Amino acid sequence: MYELLNSPVAIGRLTLKNRVAMTAMGTNLGAPGGGVTGDIIAFYEERARGGIGLIITEITRVMDGHGAGMPNQLALRTFSDAVGMERLANTIHKYDAKIFVQLQHPGREAHQAMLGEPCVGPSEVMCRVTREMPRALTTRECEEIVERFVSGAMLAQMAGIDGIELHCAHGYLLGEFLSPHTNKRTDKYGGSFENRMRIVVEIMAGIRSRCGPFFPLCVRISAEEFLDDGVALPDGVEIARALERAGADCIDVSCGIYESPVPACVEPGTYEQGWKKYMPAEIKKHVKIPVIGVCNIKEPHVAEALLREGAVDIAGVARGHLADPEWCGKAFSGRADEIRKCIGCLACFGELDRLHHIKCAVNPRTGREREYEHPKMNGNGRTIALVGGGPAGIEAGLLLDRRGFRVVLFDRGERLGGTLNVADKGEGKEKITRLVDSLIALVEQSHIEVRLNTEADVDKVKALNPYGVFVACGASPIIPHIPGIIEGNHVVTAEDVLLGRAIAKGDCVVIGSGMTGLETAEVLISAGHQVTIVEMLDSIGPGVYPSILMDVMGRIIKGGAVLLPGHKLLRVNPDGVLLEKTADGSHLDVKGETIVLAMGVRPRKDVVDAFCRGFENVRVIGDAERGARILEATAAGYGKAFVFE
Repeated sequence: MYELLNSPVAIGRLTLKNRVAMTAMGTNLGAPGGGVTGDIIAFYEERARGGIGLIITEITRVMDGHGAGMPNQLALRTFSDAVGMERLANTIHKYDAKIFVQLQHPGREAHQAMLGEPCVGPSEVMCRVTREMPRALTTRECEEIVERFVSGAMLAQMAGIDGIELHCAHGYLLGEFLSPHTNKRTDKYGGSFENRMRIVVEIMAGIRSRCGPFFPLCVRISAEEFLDDGVALPDGVEIARALERAGADCIDVSCGIYESPVPACVEPGTYEQGWKKYMPAEIKKHVKIPVIGVCNIKEPHVAEALLREGAVDIAGVARGHLADPEWCGKAFSGRADEIRKCIGCLACFGELDRLHHIKCAVNPRTGREREYEHPKMNGNGRTIALVGGGPAGIEAGLLLDRRGFRVVLFDRGERLGGTLNVADKGEGKEKITRLVDSLIALVEQSHIEVRLNTEADVDKVKALNPYGVFVACGASPIIPHIPGIIEGNHVVTAEDVLLGRAIAKGDCVVIGSGMTGLETAEVLISAGHQVTIVEMLDSIGPGVYPSILMDVMGRIIKGGAVLLPGHKLLRVNPDGVLLEKTADGSHLDVKGETIVLAMGVRPRKDVVDAFCRGFENVRVIGDAERGARILEATAAGYGKAFVFE
């Protein structure tokens, strides 16, 4: 299966066993202040065990102070850092995988609150994301930073790391020097193209001098920044050519910076797989060294197709390996249907933004590999009744089955997946459908007995004489006690609209602008309705990850939606709604033939209480416990199944 993807490829004199690279992602699993930990070794080991050819680590600091990119990250500053890095390298090499360390300086993308000092950059150009003005580096400081990067590469080589990658993308320091958007210098490190390249070229020359001509050297670039005064693709081509002349063995092509007007380097799930393949494909025309392309690849057939059409030499699969560390192993053994698919929800980035460790909505083990390393295999055939086959229930059932319990799963629907079968009805949400397909495939490979179209009750479950009961019955849409709601035949829930159980008529008013409300509004707009979105809080999309919000709001605004943040629903009228402006208490009548409620969900308390009264050994998980995201549902299902006794 996937013959080209599973074929060897050389980077310089280093041969990879296949053409899949897990490109760099932050984990926040390192030591406080920087360094290798058992947790980060376990994280990377699970991916190496899964069959990957090349791992490129997270951002690795080469200096402290303004050089810190995350509170808990890898580091290569001193000889003591190399000791921990050697343990990481030795672990990865057990599986015939290779490992590069990505050396990075955050530049102006860092926050003073974390650094304890102002961030720095080539020039005083404020970042519109951090909203902090960087201090411009002096020429002498630039020379010192060159030495720090060279020293970091030397330490990596000493530790047995297979190669290094210079992070010159995404608006971090080295990329800031390359871009005319952020480099306004007039010394030797600014001005002409050659001067903007100088700091990177000097680092590469130093590495070649210190580490020899054959130590693999990769450079990650943003081939396009999507800014009027930034790097455009022709510039990206020239940067790649200059890097090849300077001695690079490989170019890792990404795009965008964090203030790009499109979420290019952290794209949401609605973006098509392979959408940015034109960038590495263009660069490949102009260089002879291998090109890694991160093209929003979720599935192996997409990676294989990109290789066959010559868009990339190595497929960069980053978040796909958060979702399933066995991505390669399953693909190459004919089990691609069992790969847990990344859905592009960006929960991983949201957790890092909160300074939490890395997590994944569809893989509760991510970032907790050591914690969940050895489940007790003590089920001994005892029966567990599982009420509900949504993401929480499936996670619990799969682990309980693995532990040796006999699992009987009741679900009232025709298809496993629970609310995922609602979430996949929005525009561009087919990745969730494919996730459900993969979860169903995993259930079918297990010993779980599935009873679909069956509403579980206490009597049905008692007939099994279960040792324990896991209640994952989900939640119901919130329908508040507001005048006119119950009486109004024109009032429907977002779930009804998405599942086709209700047909909207005329102008629509959507109450609530969480992700469900926004996706429902987008579906209504696509069907030709005029839509007004009402949100009680002061901003639309509370809690939605910024790049996802940017993506969906761009389409909603283009569709002519009226946005009313800071308004509370007072009454539903026969021809619309009465709202109260929260700022001053004034009232506003909004006309609408269909009123759509997207005000969240509440647990099915009556069902939960019935099972808690009927059985002693009960665990409540997912939305049945509290309405939350997929991330919390899968974490609860897996975690409670792991410790169940």
